[in-house]
Amino acid sequence: MNAVADTRTPSATAPAAIGHPLLIALGLLSMLGPFSTDAFLPALPTMAEELHAGNGQVQLSLTGVTLGMALGQLLAGPLSDGIGRRRPLLIGSTAMTLAAVGAAFSPSLIVLVACSAAMGLGASFGMVIGRAVVSDLADGPAMTRAFALMGTLIGLGPVLSPIFGVALMWLWGWRAIFAALGVLAALGLALVAVLVPESLPAERRVDHSFRTLPRNALTALRSRTYLGGATVIWFGFAAQFAYIAASAFLVQSVLGLSPLVYAITFGVNGVGLIGAGLLTARLARSWSDRALMALGLGVQATGAVVVLVTALTGTVSAVTLLPALFLVACSMGLVFGPATTFALQGLRHVSGTALAVIGAVQFLGAGLVSPLVEVGGDQDPVPFAVVVSVSVALAFTGWATLVSPSVSPATAGTPATGQG
Repeated sequence: MNAVADTRTPSATAPAAIGHPLLIALGLLSMLGPFSTDAFLPALPTMAEELHAGNGQVQLSLTGVTLGMALGQLLAGPLSDGIGRRRPLLIGSTAMTLAAVGAAFSPSLIVLVACSAAMGLGASFGMVIGRAVVSDLADGPAMTRAFALMGTLIGLGPVLSPIFGVALMWLWGWRAIFAALGVLAALGLALVAVLVPESLPAERRVDHSFRTLPRNALTALRSRTYLGGATVIWFGFAAQFAYIAASAFLVQSVLGLSPLVYAITFGVNGVGLIGAGLLTARLARSWSDRALMALGLGVQATGAVVVLVTALTGTVSAVTLLPALFLVACSMGLVFGPATTFALQGLRHVSGTALAVIGAVQFLGAGLVSPLVEVGGDQDPVPFAVVVSVSVALAFTGWATLVSPSVSPATAGTPATGQG
């Protein structure tokens, strides 16, 4: 290993190394964290009652998972740059399995929150290192397609998790949700053991990766291309997470629809996210990363404008709100793949750290957004509308000022890996 890692990019034939089985395995690992939070959302009231806690207190379990996913990525990314990808993936999957089982048998709220945080920490390894494996094996448009297809698999989470959570809670109670999450994490562990190769050779690893974390992070943050892609991801995801956090009260309290309709709505929007990811994978062959980001942000902005106008004018209805939520939810399927590829230009030698910073800020922002959408109570859609609109406006600002056609890796001061 070298203190200054090898910056060579994969060869032109490297994308062929990412087959569908490997993408499915990496997609499952990346999906487990978001899937976990969506799965136990419907159980929060029941959990509060059984654990003799308030609704706000039991939501700390959701905060624990989110913060665990955010901070864990700062551990997982540099670790994988230093010792390779495979061993940290095995460690993270094992940790999530054990933490989920612990959450299933939690005797108190404190234990549940601690296990939830540990579960998020374990899940974060799959989220960041799974993408680092893709960056090791693919390049240019092939990388964009791979990230888009991974996003499509991740999009299965919102489709399946509410049904998954409600069904398990109805059959065996809320503890069964966490037990089942432990089984899924164990499946992820098995897939890593069987399907995921070591994608980072020893000669391309970084010595003292934790000691050099600040330097590598600053290298990334000084790159115009990195900041451009990262800003689009951070604020675009903030808008999407605002939708995730607020969707239950918007559909059930504001619109007065049933929990079943909410689950169906969440599922339909997840299908839209999957469709957007598949469309991105196809368009990546001929569209630039910048154009794909613009398309996704345009879709997201359309939904945000509808939500804001109807909320401020008091004309919110199912006819206007549900299609607007669909646009906000599915838009990240168009944004995530190209924005990630764009951000990693010239940073492939520290891709684990670069992806960790993106992911950590992404989920820390999500943790801040979650309480803001309900500051007006469960009957007021205005805070949600404002959060989504401001987030989309900031994402568009980042795209317009940092994701410029004139931006090249030379501008960023690092070697190129190519654009889609």
